[in-house]
Amino acid sequence: MRAGGRPFLVISLETNPKKQDEYAGFVTRPKSFSTTDGTQFSPVQSAGVQYRIVAAVMQDRCLALEGQNPSDENDKDAYLLCITAAGKGTLKLNPAWNEASPVVLETGSPSIAANRNPSCTHSIGENATSNPEMKRIFDVDQKDRDPGVGKIDWVVVGKADQERRQETRALLAKGDLHTGEDFERAAFVFQHGQTPDDYLLAHTLAMVAVARGKADALWIEAATLDRYLHSIEHPQIYGTQFGWKDDQPATQEPYNRELIGDALRQDLGVPQRAAQEERRKEIESERTRH
Repeated sequence: MRAGGRPFLVISLETNPKKQDEYAGFVTRPKSFSTTDGTQFSPVQSAGVQYRIVAAVMQDRCLALEGQNPSDENDKDAYLLCITAAGKGTLKLNPAWNEASPVVLETGSPSIAANRNPSCTHSIGENATSNPEMKRIFDVDQKDRDPGVGKIDWVVVGKADQERRQETRALLAKGDLHTGEDFERAAFVFQHGQTPDDYLLAHTLAMVAVARGKADALWIEAATLDRYLHSIEHPQIYGTQFGWKDDQPATQEPYNRELIGDALRQDLGVPQRAAQEERRKEIESERTRH
């Protein structure tokens, strides 16, 4: 498993030649680190320590492992290692966490990176490569919206949106999204969903994108929450959503304009209220031309 683009944790496994479902080996990890989700680590003490694997149990095609500190038998770590494709897999540093980190099979004797700066945060997504399939899904999603207001066949696009969500779910399930860019693109796909859960998932994906260094994903993070609030008939709070009914003017209502002041809006990646009103007028002008 890599963090900050360098090896962070290495699992070495071998099977018992007399009993293939028994495993032995070591987990080599930094001497100490702190994390709450298994994707960002700080502070990190780089000196590698080998935790002996004292338990290994198969669980639904995944291997639940337990490593023991060589100097403290009461200090044990739990991991869940799952194979997703040839030479690829995911690893949870705590099996109870939802977030899994990508791992790859390496030959030889890889060692964890030394000389990490203990004052820095080291992230799983750093220096990873964005998934080309996620880019393709996102590009088609955006292209379907190119015609603009009043020119989109939503029956056709709605069906395509549903297929794109299914494709993106499959990538998420396999652990094939790694970078902030991946998660930002996935957030846009689910932002174009149909249910409150679609929008909540989109919001969660946008949060991961920001956590993995995609600072401009703040806008989609705000927009997904606004869309969720509208879907459950609550006022939006950032003003990212515009809509209309029949011949009525375009509107942002219901909209709680007072909760988030203009002083915060730039930091949140959303326009100030005056700029939003200008955008509303532009949308209304586009509507009346078609």
